[in-house]
Amino acid sequence: HLTGDIHAITAANNLLAAQLDARMFHESTQKDEALYNRLVPSVKGVRKFSPIQLRRLTRLGITETDPAKLTPEEVTRFVRLNIDPNTITWQRVIDTNDRFLRRITVGQSPTEKGHTRECQFDIAVASEIMAILALTTSLSDMRDRLARIVVASDTSGHPVTAEDLGVCGALAVLLKDAINPNLMQTLEGTPVFVHAGP
Repeated sequence: HLTGDIHAITAANNLLAAQLDARMFHESTQKDEALYNRLVPSVKGVRKFSPIQLRRLTRLGITETDPAKLTPEEVTRFVRLNIDPNTITWQRVIDTNDRFLRRITVGQSPTEKGHTRECQFDIAVASEIMAILALTTSLSDMRDRLARIVVASDTSGHPVTAEDLGVCGALAVLLKDAINPNLMQTLEGTPVFVHAGP
């Protein structure tokens, strides 16, 4: 298992997939105010945007940085990703070649309130996160690359990224040990670095 590369990639990939489905569920079942209260909670009577939320505001062209001063229209733009389920490209992964997971339906539990969709599992090393792990030069570079992963498009055709979902920091934490190469030995006794997957 070396540094746990494939396990870390599987965990990070599936965290992103879970967040994508959770975000669509919450957007379809809650009003803007409830979403805003979840995303920017009041702590001891004070609301504060996180750095990732400030970057989202900048991308949206919203210059106000005080959570209490956003207009209702700005709140709507901030809290709603409006993901088009037909454009989702991000799949869950598993490190087993299980042909019966090639097409599945998620969201069948009664608690999901009828929000089902068809998706699939891919083999873990097919994840874009494996390519990022192989190409990255540092932890901060990896976090930036993870932030730019496009998982779907919104209903207007704009890309939805891991940064929009607010999970790139958590993904980087899951991968922080896997970023290190493994020092191994060949059958001839030669030291060799092994890093990432196929």
